[in-house]
Amino acid sequence: MSHKALSIKTILLFFVVVIVLTLIFAITMFIKKHSRLQNQLTYYQLQQTVAQFALQLDKEIELAKQNVQRLKSYVSILDTGEGVTSDNLMDFMAENLQFENNHYSSFIVLKPNKDQQSDKSQGKLLLVYKNMAWRGKKEYNKPSYMLRKSWNDPSDGNDPIKYWYDQNKRDAEMQITPIYFDAQHTNMSLFSLSQGLYQKQTFQGVVGISILADTFFGQLENKKFGLTGGIIIVSEKGMLLSKIGIEGSPQLEFLNVTERQSFNLYSNSIKQPFWKDILNQDVPYREVRNSDGQLYTLSSQKLRTLPWTLVSYQKTAELKQDKPFGISDFLVLAALVLLLLGLMTLVLFKTLISPLSNLVLMIEKLARYPGETLKMAPESVVELRTLANVFRLMAAKVIKLNSERVECLKHLQASRLASAKRARQLEKCQGDLAKVKVEKQNSRTETQKARLQIQKARVEIQKHKLEAKRAKTHSQAANQAKAQFLANMSRELRTPMNAVIGYTEMLLEDAKERGHEYFMTDLQKIHGAGYHLLDLINNLFDMSRIQSSQMDLYIDTFDIAPMIQDVVTTITPLLEKRANILKVNCDSALGTMSQDLSKVRQNLLNLLSNANKFSKQTTILLTVLRETVDGIDWILFRITDQGIGMTDDQIPKLFQAFVPVEALPMRKYGSSGLGLAVTKQFCEIMGGEIFVKSKIGQGSTFTMRLPARVNPTNVNE
Repeated sequence: MSHKALSIKTILLFFVVVIVLTLIFAITMFIKKHSRLQNQLTYYQLQQTVAQFALQLDKEIELAKQNVQRLKSYVSILDTGEGVTSDNLMDFMAENLQFENNHYSSFIVLKPNKDQQSDKSQGKLLLVYKNMAWRGKKEYNKPSYMLRKSWNDPSDGNDPIKYWYDQNKRDAEMQITPIYFDAQHTNMSLFSLSQGLYQKQTFQGVVGISILADTFFGQLENKKFGLTGGIIIVSEKGMLLSKIGIEGSPQLEFLNVTERQSFNLYSNSIKQPFWKDILNQDVPYREVRNSDGQLYTLSSQKLRTLPWTLVSYQKTAELKQDKPFGISDFLVLAALVLLLLGLMTLVLFKTLISPLSNLVLMIEKLARYPGETLKMAPESVVELRTLANVFRLMAAKVIKLNSERVECLKHLQASRLASAKRARQLEKCQGDLAKVKVEKQNSRTETQKARLQIQKARVEIQKHKLEAKRAKTHSQAANQAKAQFLANMSRELRTPMNAVIGYTEMLLEDAKERGHEYFMTDLQKIHGAGYHLLDLINNLFDMSRIQSSQMDLYIDTFDIAPMIQDVVTTITPLLEKRANILKVNCDSALGTMSQDLSKVRQNLLNLLSNANKFSKQTTILLTVLRETVDGIDWILFRITDQGIGMTDDQIPKLFQAFVPVEALPMRKYGSSGLGLAVTKQFCEIMGGEIFVKSKIGQGSTFTMRLPARVNPTNVNE
């Protein structure tokens, strides 16, 4: 019976009721969700305002730090000795101060230094500050309108520097002062960024920038959110740096603070532990209660450049915009929905229900009388008229359709399977295509970044090439001038030095013949010093000839073993003075070599003499070997001593002329440092190389590697 009672009207009424309830529920949820989104947007705006203020303050502090760094560079000008006066330096300070309206003054303190005869030796305080009479006018930031003052011999108690001098004296890092009142010049509140000047860890003075607190904190203090909201700035120790407002201001209901640096949020008296969480991290928003129990919404943002935190606040009741969905709103909404549904029902009845009822009657008539024609009322919808025609055609084809029914079902099943398969393939292809698009976009982005990096690298490479070329030109000119000077000086010095050595030998012979033995000791010292100086002059001359490309090779073919024996004979007297023993490991059948004999001997004598100088009462080992590498014969001369040795940092400077090797007591051992440089140059001219291995306190091993047959570009036979 229940199925027989169903009709289109009943179903339509049921769905109308369902639609009405669904619409009411959806609209109610929409209104509430809209209210929540509005509240979240308000919280987001509150957070964004704090973030924007934090970014702005960070930029101002960064500019102040850059100005402090420029002041440090100005101080270094005094050390150049180019005649820069304090007035010139204050002009630089005024130029540095003109670009930022909040920057009020620049100061430089030079500590007295009685040990130096310079402008800094008297000590000085230089102060450049803006004239408050011009504030708000274009002349305020012009250097020519700024005021300048200086004091000689400043002390730690001097009033203009008492706020920042001591803390920079204790710490070399950049410092920020508390807010202080400048009663001497402007009667304005300031805070300063300053940094100490240090030379070799010795305090030399202070440079810094002062900022007006009214302009720096004023834009924060004047920012309001509604009637009860605002922004405060707090230090890492909980000190409230800004003020809340004036007496009677609604903002004072949050914190009754009308003076800067007069209240600490970490104080036990306020009993609000949530401040430590809010000030030590970035909080998007958080609801808290103040001391009066009123609910506020807070948002915090830490500054990047200073240990300060910005906090915005507003009463939660004022901030939220939720409105309850009342009965009146519900009735209005229900009336509108019912009106719309009534109109919809009327239209459906006229255009659908009534024509459908007529269609049912006609179909029943057609079932009884197959030849009857179906005609729909003209006010019926197009679809119903089409449906009548379809029924008429269906009556004619029903038998045929029944016969084809089974076959159609089979084809339909196969088609569904194929369609499902194609749908799965299409879904897979779409997923692959999406991945390819993402990878393609990523590849384009990476390619663009790589192109930018390559372009920057090319610019940097070109710049470095130009700088290297310029430096090479200057270096070549300097080396040529140095070489020419050394060559001229060596020629001029050798003649008188040979005369000194000759006359000393004559005096030694006369003293020996006449029995003046007490003169002979001093004459022998003069004779030895003369030979040492002549050896130094010869090394200088050789070095100058090498650097000016005037050093020639004179090639001889000689036996290696006799040459080694000759070197040993020559060096033996020097070894005996240091009580050293020379052990030679050289095969008598080592063969011959074609090289510049004098330069080979000089190199060996230089290396053995060097080993002897830095050893005492030890054994020095000279090893000579022949080896073949890639079809080329090489002769290796290896000198090993047990002397003082060297560190890894000293070895690279060992063969550099006129460059001292740190931590080597060269004067103690009587070494000029040129012998090894000349030895290295001779090795390279003869087509060879020299290298060294050493450990501090364990001795050194020098290895000279020369080709057995030399083919130089500049050879005199």
